[in-house]
Amino acid sequence: MKVERGFTLIELIVTIAVAIILTTVAVPGFQRMMAVSHVASDYNEVLSGINYARSEAIKKRKNVTFTVSQSKPWEYKVSDGGDIRIRTGRDERTWLTKDFSVTFGSLGKPTGSCSSGCTLTLSNAYSEVDDRTINISPMGRAGGGS
Repeated sequence: MKVERGFTLIELIVTIAVAIILTTVAVPGFQRMMAVSHVASDYNEVLSGINYARSEAIKKRKNVTFTVSQSKPWEYKVSDGGDIRIRTGRDERTWLTKDFSVTFGSLGKPTGSCSSGCTLTLSNAYSEVDDRTINISPMGRAGGGS
C-alpha cells in the first residue's frame, strides 16, 4: 500500500486562516507596545537632560539652563554660556512644549519664571498613548507626571 505524504488543500487553507487571525490580533498590540516604548524613551531622555542641567549647576556652582530649542522633532540644549549637551528626538511623532526654559542656580533650584515650579509636556501622535508631563518643583527636583 502506497502512503502519500504532504498536506491537503483544506489543511493548508485552515493553517493560513489561523495564521492570518493570529497576525490580525497580534499586530495592533505590538504597535501600541512600540508606541508606548518610544514615548517612554523620549520622556526618560528629556528627564535625564533636566536632571543633568541641575547637577551641572550644583557641580559648577553657576547657572545652567535647560532650553527646548525646537519643538518638533524635539531638541533641547543644556548650557552654561556655551552648549554643554544637545539632544534631539528621533522623529516628529513626539514633541515638547514650545518656548520652555528653566535655569538652575548654584544650589540646584530653578530661578526666574520657574522659581515656583513649572511643567514640561511631552506630547505624541499616538492615539492610544497619553501625553507625559515633567514637573519641576521649586526645589529643583524633576519628576513624573502622567
